[in-house]
Amino acid sequence: MTGKTRLLQGLAVWFAALTLNACSALGIGGNLPFIDQIRQGQTYDEVTSIMKSKPSYRRFMENGIEQWEYHKNEALSGDYDVILVGFRDGRVVSMDSFRYIYPKMPEVKDAK
Repeated sequence: MTGKTRLLQGLAVWFAALTLNACSALGIGGNLPFIDQIRQGQTYDEVTSIMKSKPSYRRFMENGIEQWEYHKNEALSGDYDVILVGFRDGRVVSMDSFRYIYPKMPEVKDAK
């Protein structure tokens, strides 16, 4: 291989890595394959095993629900996926997921 060929291959690898990183930062390609595995009736341990971590936050609600909140696919922009899992008597009774979009600062236009 010539030095020029190696340089071009190096640039191609760098560009591919940069493109994948940019897509991740924008939230493109972020997926939640594990939420398809969460089912009503599962235990705390089963959910922890599926999510591969403890929750980011937990809360107790007046209706007897204990809710676990997970944050996944965090982007450089501040956006992330939220997964809420509700338990009653140690078993899953509800689950919700959505994308949290970090608030952007409004643009200030110069008054001329």
